[in-house]
Amino acid sequence: MYLGERRIRSAGRTSGSIEITLPARLHVLEGVECSLVVRDGLRPEIVLQPDLSDACVLFGQLWENLRLGLAEVGEIDDFSLSRFTLALFPPAHWRERPPLAYADALAVLQGDRGQEEGGREALTRLLAFLAVAAGHQLGLEGGLAVAFGDAVAYLATGLPAGLGTDFERGMAHRLFWGDSRVPRLQSFPLGEAVWRRARSGLRAVYGRFHTWQTNPASYGADREKWYRALTVEMGRRASTVRAFVGDRQEATSRAQREE
Repeated sequence: MYLGERRIRSAGRTSGSIEITLPARLHVLEGVECSLVVRDGLRPEIVLQPDLSDACVLFGQLWENLRLGLAEVGEIDDFSLSRFTLALFPPAHWRERPPLAYADALAVLQGDRGQEEGGREALTRLLAFLAVAAGHQLGLEGGLAVAFGDAVAYLATGLPAGLGTDFERGMAHRLFWGDSRVPRLQSFPLGEAVWRRARSGLRAVYGRFHTWQTNPASYGADREKWYRALTVEMGRRASTVRAFVGDRQEATSRAQREE
């Protein structure tokens, strides 16, 4: 990845202190220890190798949380980096193995474990791609495995990862929460106890995705029902708003006449 040209600045010939202004994208590396490697030869290179072991630990921790949450569905085995494509930054496109971005893990770790908005978005991406791999382990295939990962992440953080559709996320929310309006598992979706409590809900969500896979016609039927119900609900809300506006206008007119 070419990141442009930078000029080295020095504090003086007798000092070993030099400074290179890195691109803004690399700000996520702030505070990360780096090894400095000099590669000699025809075109000498100075290479910074960041220590990303903490990011790998987070990947494994999130996988174990998913493992707990999906225990009533099946076993997803131990975490293995070989199931994923590793990248410094989230790739725009991916094929076969879901990507895990070190930058996302660092954003979560630096953002008070995902509490800040940027950290929550990064956490959503990580959970989504980890859950895609978990879905594959549990027998889901193709687009349904991808949509399942998106749905699990949405339930955990309240944010979509953009891998599925509103219908799939909406169905997952309804199956998981029922009539509850709680938007996500909780504000700190990394605790083991949270994922244990989520088991029955995640089992229901997985069950529907598996049904769609074994009976593709059921997917279309559920989708039609969901959008029909959404249209009715939006119509009710519009009627409520119109009634409220009408009441306010009538009250204002009455007050003006009394004056």
